[in-house]
Amino acid sequence: MSTIRTLVLSAWEPEVAPLRRLLRAVKPARGDVALAAVGVGTVDAAVGAATAIARAKPRRVIFVGTAGVYPSAARVHAIGTAALARELRLVSTATLRGDAYHPAPLVATATTDAPLRAALARGDGVPTATVACPLAITQTAALARRIAATGAALESLEAFAVARAAAAAGLPFAAVLGVSNVVGPRAHAEWRANHLAASRAACHVVWSLLRARRA
Repeated sequence: MSTIRTLVLSAWEPEVAPLRRLLRAVKPARGDVALAAVGVGTVDAAVGAATAIARAKPRRVIFVGTAGVYPSAARVHAIGTAALARELRLVSTATLRGDAYHPAPLVATATTDAPLRAALARGDGVPTATVACPLAITQTAALARRIAATGAALESLEAFAVARAAAAAGLPFAAVLGVSNVVGPRAHAEWRANHLAASRAACHVVWSLLRARRA
């Protein structure tokens, strides 16, 4: 039986690095936790997550990363804070325009594990959000409004892919996202300025769970 209880995944190393530093400071180090960066974008994140899960054989999977907030939700999810994904939705701009559709067998929605989400939330301390997961980063205000109109508050490229890899392995899954920017024309500049702080916020949510006596 695997001794790895919690596998924490991110798209790239800087987003999980704050948690790695916190774990290294623990003496003795937490041997029941494994961390890995799985790749940027939907395809690489899915492949990387499946590979990491097969290698670690964990009992639960948590994704940490950064996310953009749609302007309509910016008052609820401020830059530099963390949020827990409640529902993850695969988004295609072609389907939003009516130019394409998802075939019936395709899974386009994933729900995170409620008990794990509640444990990470520490009561009511961390808000939840519906997260849109498009193939590419949204960079226009018009498209941001269109996606937000579906009920999504945040945008993440990789969270849905990692959720599907965890589901394929039959594992509880949660996603903690640090808000790094407002979705739209200034998103990249804001992300560059804020992604480190947003990653720290997300990692501290996971750290609070891991350091708890019963985690």
